[in-house]
Amino acid sequence: MDGETMSLLLQPSDPDKGDISSLLEALQRNEDWFEDLIIKNSAVLLRGFDVNKAEGFNDIVETCGWDDIRYVGPAPRTHIYKREFPQEVEGIEAKGLKYTFTALSNSDTSSMKGRGWEDDFGTSDPAEAERSAEQVHTGTPENSSTLIVPKSAHSAEQCMTPEMDVEWLPNGGVKTILGLRPLTRVFEGRKGRRMWFNTVVGMHGKELSSALMADGTEIPEEFVKRCGEIIEESIQFKWEAGDVLFLDNYALLHGRRPSLPPRKVLVATCK
Repeated sequence: MDGETMSLLLQPSDPDKGDISSLLEALQRNEDWFEDLIIKNSAVLLRGFDVNKAEGFNDIVETCGWDDIRYVGPAPRTHIYKREFPQEVEGIEAKGLKYTFTALSNSDTSSMKGRGWEDDFGTSDPAEAERSAEQVHTGTPENSSTLIVPKSAHSAEQCMTPEMDVEWLPNGGVKTILGLRPLTRVFEGRKGRRMWFNTVVGMHGKELSSALMADGTEIPEEFVKRCGEIIEESIQFKWEAGDVLFLDNYALLHGRRPSLPPRKVLVATCK
């Protein structure tokens, strides 16, 4: 992709260097080089090293020195590396996006999501949850960021400030309204590539969520369908025991196919 291999495979230089200690030492000694590889190739696979316990995986993550990110909220679960933009992108991007998501309470056992708004906001106090939403609305640095719209978009505004409003429901759940959001982004250090940066496919037309243009206009069904087709044009990755795969989430989305037990995959999300 763009002249680079994805994912880039790194293996021990010789069989005696496949132990976890040698791997950790190499990562620590070549920290900047390794991070540059992840950005350059979007994904780096470590294979053939003796990583067979959660402790070893944790040591690798900590050796990289990145801050942890606590995952909250829904997200698409299918790997996509952006190669095509449907023709409707420019019009939708000019308006921006708005999402709604209804999170039930932890006490509501009918939720297939498996967690409630208490987990999403990290609190069981509604007032504290509203304060978290307000911090996003006002652009508090710890909770939000300025979203840069690509120059190719024809919007008069080149920056979008995220906003979050909450609506408490009679059943104890909460409806969150998220806007104004971009459709694509250009991230620093990624060769100026225009990245798919939205959850339209994952949230559009679902029972507990929706995706609209920021002005309330419906997103065309054909557009959502074509986006789903592009997502399915994925790179399939077959795990081997002990694999450690690093993904640049600025450049791609990741997911998994259905599988049969036993299956154990450890995940860390960092910045």
